[in-house]
Amino acid sequence: MYIGSLAEHKHFESLHPLFAKAFEYLQSIDFSEYDEGKYPIDGNDMYASISEYVTKNDGQLEGHLEYIDIQYIVSGSEIIGYAKKGNQPEAIPYSNERDIAFYEGDYEPIKVNAGEFVIFFPDDLHLPCLKCDKPSVVKKVVVKVRVNPSES
Repeated sequence: MYIGSLAEHKHFESLHPLFAKAFEYLQSIDFSEYDEGKYPIDGNDMYASISEYVTKNDGQLEGHLEYIDIQYIVSGSEIIGYAKKGNQPEAIPYSNERDIAFYEGDYEPIKVNAGEFVIFFPDDLHLPCLKCDKPSVVKKVVVKVRVNPSES
C-alpha cells in the first residue's frame, strides 16, 4: 500500500509498467465533467471506474488478485481501512468475474483527502468509502491496473 498526492506521482511510476500511463490519465482529465461509470484507458489492462457516493459507517475488507487499485479522491475525504493480507477469514469467496473477495478482520484507518491517492496491490486488503467524522459526499476515480498486463 502506498499513499501520495498527484504532485508526487513520479515517485510511484516505477512500481509497475503501466503506472506512468495511469498517472498521466489522472492528471489529464477534469473528472467534474465525467459521470459515474467505467472508462477504458488501455484495453483490458487498465480502466477507470468513476463513482460518487455518501461515505458509510462500516463494511468489509476487500481484496483483488488480477488488478491493482489506484484510488484517487477527486472531491471530499474518506477513511479507507487497510490490512496486509494474511490469514483473515473470507466472508465472501473470491469471484473471478468481479476480481474481488471480502474478508473479516481488523484494519488500520487511513484518511484520504481530495487530490490524494492510495495504491492497493493484491496483498493489500482495503475497506473504502468510510466516513471521517460524519457521512459526506465523495467523488472517486479507481484506476484498475492489471497485475500482469498483456504484451502488445
